Amino acid sequence: NEIFTTHGTTMMFLFAVPVMQGLGVYFVPLMVGARSIAFPRMVAYSYWMYLGGCIFLYTSLFLNTGPDVGWFSYPPLSESLFNPTKRPDVWAQMITWTEVASLAVAVSIITTAFKLRAPGMALNRIPIFVWAQVVTSFMVIFAMPAVMMASTALILDRLVATHFFDVDRGGDALLFQHLFWFFGHPEVYIIFIPGTGIVSTIITTFSRRPMYGYVPVVLALVSTAFIGFGLWVHHMFATGVPQLGASFFTAASIIIAVPTGIQFFCWIATMWSGRVELKSPMLWMLGFFWVFLIGGLTGTMLAA
Repeated sequence: NEIFTTHGTTMMFLFAVPVMQGLGVYFVPLMVGARSIAFPRMVAYSYWMYLGGCIFLYTSLFLNTGPDVGWFSYPPLSESLFNPTKRPDVWAQMITWTEVASLAVAVSIITTAFKLRAPGMALNRIPIFVWAQVVTSFMVIFAMPAVMMASTALILDRLVATHFFDVDRGGDALLFQHLFWFFGHPEVYIIFIPGTGIVSTIITTFSRRPMYGYVPVVLALVSTAFIGFGLWVHHMFATGVPQLGASFFTAASIIIAVPTGIQFFCWIATMWSGRVELKSPMLWMLGFFWVFLIGGLTGTMLAA
């Protein structure tokens, strides 16, 4: 259980989001012609917070005090009644550190893209990858506080005997899931949207023409982020939420395929009207289309 939990926590909090944000830290200043990223000391601070979280998690794993309650750490399993050790405390503390790191980077990327662009670079001329990073950063600012509240309330339940999620004393275990997945579903798109920005960049390069439908692609990124905050209950369909409420989240889960489909067709049109060079990056993109098509279609079926 420790290994599974540490693996899941690493993949979601210590790998996927930091890698995508790290690409933004590196490329956004270059792509908008800034001298440097905004608030470089804050970015450095975020790195040390992130590294502290990594060291804390892995030290606890190797000392056999690592978390063992899943990467989502649901109560009541993670409450002190069922887990009197310090293991869930490690998870909750690490989450707070890494999410503070994400928030700091998000503020820096947004400021860089909006305030430090080169003269003459209007918003409708910045690369799509920069748009993807800006949209992702806004999602981080809205999503991360929810999971920080959840992890902080959990650690308070465990250390100072509050009863946020303690059902025996009038708390609500489902409240944790709502707070967690209100972050956890946008998290999926926080990882995914920079990926689509990378795809757009590679496809325009190897199709040797500008992006077909620049404005629709940008609007698709924005609407994906917007709808992404209205899906979180589809992670909770087994918890007995009311059917009427669930149906709205089902509808949203299907609707979010639309902006993604817009991007997909714009990529195809870019290749169709360009002169495609089949070098290694482009071959990876063709593989991505296939995998992504399967994943996208099954997502719609599962929602239905």
